[in-house]
Parts: sequence; structure tokens; C-alpha cells
Amino acid sequence: MIRKMTVDDIKDVQQIALTSWRYMFGEFIPAEVLEAFIDRTYSDLMLKKQIEKTTVLLAIDPQGLPVGYISYTTIDEDGESEVTALHMLPSHLDSGYEELLLAEALQSLSEAQNVDVYVDERSHDLQEFYVNQGFVLVESIKEEFEGLPVETIHYSLPMKQHAHM
Repeated sequence: MIRKMTVDDIKDVQQIALTSWRYMFGEFIPAEVLEAFIDRTYSDLMLKKQIEKTTVLLAIDPQGLPVGYISYTTIDEDGESEVTALHMLPSHLDSGYEELLLAEALQSLSEAQNVDVYVDERSHDLQEFYVNQGFVLVESIKEEFEGLPVETIHYSLPMKQHAHM
């Protein structure tokens, strides 16, 4: 089941984010840097703001437990939206929830021109996931994450084309 996040889900989203970030980036990002980022980015206050400014959808397993989430922005004046996060508990990766979350998000963004996503270049599985969903490579960007050099890959899904596939 897919449903919108509420303030009652904050602790679950924090746990999913922490577990997912540790699983994906634990070998690349020092633990103290990762913990500080998670504490700041996924604080109660920041998640309450995220609920107000973006759409956050939760994937709920058959036992009623949240196992992943996706967040995305509203369509801007240029007709674009951005998937800002897609995180799953490692135990539920490749279980179809990622596709369900993205499909639900894209359905609500059907009027967009493009939907963008930015992925760490070390996240090969996530890059493959987005490419398999029809996203195309736009550019690679060298930047810093918490003072560490990273390369971010920008993908975009042209929605008007996607709607006719």
C-alpha cells in the first residue's frame, strides 16, 4: 500500500532514512559525518517542513509497517518537478516498492514537463533503477557533500513523452 506521510510517521521515516543512508553510503562517508547529516536533515522540524513543502509517500508492507518512502516537489512554473528522495529499508530493496512509489509520484506529476532526480555516482543500483524507469542522463556534477568531494548524476524523465509510451 502507498499513502501520504503524516507527522505520526516522522520516527519511521527517520529510521528508514538512517538505515538506508548507512547501507548505501556507510563505506564511503565517515560515520560521524553521516550521523550529523541525518540528524540535521531528518530532524522532526525538517520533516515537518518537508511535509508542508513537498509530497512524501510511504510504502507500507502487508504487516502495516513503513518500509520506504519517496519525496518530490510540486510542479514549478517551468513545468518541472524533482524527486528529492527515494529510500527503502535494505530488507525491502528490489521488492517492487520502489516502482510502486515512483509510479504513484509520476501519476500525480502527469502534468509536468520533466521530472528530475540527482543520484550519487556511487549508487549504481539507483542509477540503473531510474534508467530502467525511462529517466535519461543529463549531466554529471562535481560538488561537495558535508565537505567531501562527490559526483552527482542528474537524470530527467520527459513526462510528455513518457505519458505516450
